[in-house]
Amino acid sequence: MSYTLTTLRTSIQDYTENDETTFVNNLRNFIRSTENRLFKMIDFEVFRKNVTSATTSSDRFLSVPTDFFSPFSLSITNSSNIEFLLEKDVNFVQEYHPNPSVTGVPRYYARFDVDNFIISPTPNSNYPVELHYYYRPTSLADSTVQLTVASASSFAVGETITGSSSGVTATIESKNDSDNKLTIVVPTTGFTNGETITGSNTSHSSAISSISSDTTTSWLSKNAINALLYGSLVEAYIFMKGEADVIQLYERRFMEEVSRLKDFGESRENNDAYRQGLPRRQRT
Repeated sequence: MSYTLTTLRTSIQDYTENDETTFVNNLRNFIRSTENRLFKMIDFEVFRKNVTSATTSSDRFLSVPTDFFSPFSLSITNSSNIEFLLEKDVNFVQEYHPNPSVTGVPRYYARFDVDNFIISPTPNSNYPVELHYYYRPTSLADSTVQLTVASASSFAVGETITGSSSGVTATIESKNDSDNKLTIVVPTTGFTNGETITGSNTSHSSAISSISSDTTTSWLSKNAINALLYGSLVEAYIFMKGEADVIQLYERRFMEEVSRLKDFGESRENNDAYRQGLPRRQRT
């Protein structure tokens, strides 16, 4: 068994018996929040990758990959020797080396902002770098389907389309003019074949001739189905201001699934040779 966005939303609604519009519109947020909880609690090896780059002499900043979630290790090559930098708090790094104009062989690093690591001391050379990190995969909540329409060319990517009979709205994520296909995030309720959609910006209208099925799954929706469901139900009942005992029930079931999933993931062990001295990411 596995979940698509459509089937997971249906399960959440079946459990909560809630089809109120505001609630339904927030189902994707419940799912995304649960995914984020899982990624914070478990280091899944399947979501680990590495990239190589190099420091720039006299530049204490190093770019963060766009899909970065959390670090595993960061190393430099110094005279053919691989040296692992220790992850520290950004304040520690700046206090350890307050004068960035003074250079040396880097020893520490920290997340400085969304786009950059800060390394200390400021590099005195262009050292090869290898970063092993956990990345953030595409959320199940961002699953897409395709609409085939009579004419796609006049629609604009990013605009909202509205169905003439269903009243469903969706944002165009991408399009293929040659095939007359519009890609949209799976809507809460579906468009219908034959209805006309109209763009909010272009005012262009075109009839739908076919709609692809929501068949997209994710690693979590195939391997952590109960965790996704129970975590989403916790978020849903908190949103509804539900009974405390119901929230506690689903939270307990969620945590039981987290314990099981840790067999699939690798937690950061204190005796990991690559990670000694690194502050551990607090698990909640």
